[in-house]
Amino acid sequence: MSIRQIPADAHGAVRIRGHTLLCLQGFRGEGYSAGFIENMAALHRDLNENPDRWVEVVEAPDTFCAACPHLAPAGCSLNSARSEEGMQAQDRHVLELLGLQPRTRVRWREVLERIRASVKGSDLPGICGSCRWLPLGYCRDGIDQLRAGQVISVRTLRKDVKP
Repeated sequence: MSIRQIPADAHGAVRIRGHTLLCLQGFRGEGYSAGFIENMAALHRDLNENPDRWVEVVEAPDTFCAACPHLAPAGCSLNSARSEEGMQAQDRHVLELLGLQPRTRVRWREVLERIRASVKGSDLPGICGSCRWLPLGYCRDGIDQLRAGQVISVRTLRKDVKP
């Protein structure tokens, strides 16, 4: 896999949806397509290697969504043309739990501290609802490991594409 340039604004901030802040804790090298996996892995690696990276939290398609095959002009179309509304509701819920407002810029390190202080793995069913990734347990494990002071790193990317 080639080293991918991380899309950031002029100040080096990466745009991340509220719910994706939690998804990142469970990323294990799987995703919706090869391009999505490559993009997610590069961003995941960059954030882990650069905890002082600025992040702009948003309630709309973000840097991760850019490579998703389910991104439509109106936003997420994962389950239906109205999926974006559900994603935005999840984004708002997560940002509220973390005490962040949309369009806030914060260091990745602070995002991790807020997640560690505010979210437990057992909270995810109430936050993530019917997310197809939830039953795999990756996010729960990732949140629990974060709370225990461990950081997940993606050492190898899986070639298979799940849910």
